[in-house]
Amino acid sequence: MASAPDIVTYIGVPLAVLGVTPILYTSIRVLFTLRRIKHALKKSGLHAVTRGSLVSGMIEVELPRCSIAPLEREEPEYWTINLQPSHLKGGSWTQFHWNRIITGQRRYRLQYTEDLQEPQAEIDFEELMAFLLDRGAVPDAKGLHMLRLAGLWTPTGTSLLLSPDCSESVLKVSMPDDSDGILSLTLNWKKAWDLRDSASLPPSWMRLEVSHVESSEKVEEQATPEATSDKPFEEPENISQTPKDDPHLPEKLPQYTTQDPKPTSRSLRFHLASRYGSFKISAALWESSHAPTTLSPSITHLHATPINTWFPSAAIALGQLKGMALWTCHVPDSISALAAKDSIPCGVMVLLGLIDEKDAPAWATQYDPQEDGRASSERFFASVRRKQAESLLPAAVQMAARKARESEEFHAFSSESRMRMVRNQERAEKRDTEAVNSSRLESAVVAQAALTFLAKEDAKGPCNDVQEAAEKILFEMVLDEMVTVETCGILVRWQQWTERGGMNKEDLKALKEKTRYFCNAACLMGLFRLASVKEESSVALDMQECIRVWRKIRLG
Repeated sequence: MASAPDIVTYIGVPLAVLGVTPILYTSIRVLFTLRRIKHALKKSGLHAVTRGSLVSGMIEVELPRCSIAPLEREEPEYWTINLQPSHLKGGSWTQFHWNRIITGQRRYRLQYTEDLQEPQAEIDFEELMAFLLDRGAVPDAKGLHMLRLAGLWTPTGTSLLLSPDCSESVLKVSMPDDSDGILSLTLNWKKAWDLRDSASLPPSWMRLEVSHVESSEKVEEQATPEATSDKPFEEPENISQTPKDDPHLPEKLPQYTTQDPKPTSRSLRFHLASRYGSFKISAALWESSHAPTTLSPSITHLHATPINTWFPSAAIALGQLKGMALWTCHVPDSISALAAKDSIPCGVMVLLGLIDEKDAPAWATQYDPQEDGRASSERFFASVRRKQAESLLPAAVQMAARKARESEEFHAFSSESRMRMVRNQERAEKRDTEAVNSSRLESAVVAQAALTFLAKEDAKGPCNDVQEAAEKILFEMVLDEMVTVETCGILVRWQQWTERGGMNKEDLKALKEKTRYFCNAACLMGLFRLASVKEESSVALDMQECIRVWRKIRLG
């Protein structure tokens, strides 16, 4: 019979070993898991504090949380990708090089290597979008519209930006793991998508290019560097971004030197700065073979009211039609609505000589063109009959009858001439009244008629379409302050008569005196109309609203 010590030896010891086995297993698993976590952290280039509990099996990892911002555009690393990015969940932002600062620590408690993740980085949403658009990403219209409507309830995986070939998603909504009510996004980029470099036009910059210029001397006069001005350039209060504020605007504009080559007069680039939904021209540079030079045209006249509204709006519309990366800019709704209205009477177009009356709908009272001829014929035959009757009279009576007839004919002619002048003046006034009250034409028809008129006026070759004419007009507005003032003045008057319900005779008189500037304004209005039906216009609105709502986002 077994004794008590034997029972303890053969039964108690194995039971004790079995009781310790889970602790041993947990300890060994923690050691191996901790080793794998350290290896994963080292592979991802992360420095973290790790602690493991051999009893509870929990591992604590403290990782730094960063706030990031894009590098300067002139830095080579801005255009390259990180060859050793983090492969952990939440580390997709490490695919690029950033300016980063550590803002805190994030502690994770985990049991398995698969639970390891990197803290999401905080970044300004507008800077992120500008950076990715500069790298060549393309907005996803549906995704941005969904984000604008749904906000934090936007489905995970919704794409906001697409690759340059629109085949894959570059930026999409991710799970808000530790975002605390902040929008969480995931980044994806491939080296094959790097098709742009520092020579490419940055976002919010656009180019004006024409096939010929008016005068080289005029261009040289306008290409006066701002550095030579006695008074430093002062931007208006409503221009938000100075060169220091905009990541895509050089910190210091190039200064003019006498060794610099003469600027090409065929193209220039300028920057559109935004604030509270309005856009202003904050900088401009002449180009040579699409590369910026050190000369800057004078743009002070573009900052005056109302030019500072119409010129940037026309530039944005042109950029959208040319497919430039102006995704964060859009034509104001008031101008798009104005361009969509039929506001130019057909009679006015006839009086200005822009269209033939036979090509316009009936609008004026028609008069008998033979009316004056028949009256003249009647007077002539009446005079002939009186002369024949006078020839039958005695000589003494004949002389008195002839004098009476000539006096009567003179007074009748004078009276009829005055009546004819009054009648013609009344008919002209009535025609003007009928013209301003006639049926109105679409903006596209008015723009095409204006394009035809400008083609006849231009001795250096007509423009093929409204877009080309508008680009030429904008280029001329940069060079010539008078053209800018007069053209924008017509646009302001255009907006005024549309708001009050129609044109009046004063408006018609102004257009007769400035027909060419009216044609400039008509081409720009046609440009607004073309841009308002483009999808890019709604994309820009959605993107601006998303950027306004989500100032900061978490990228992981």
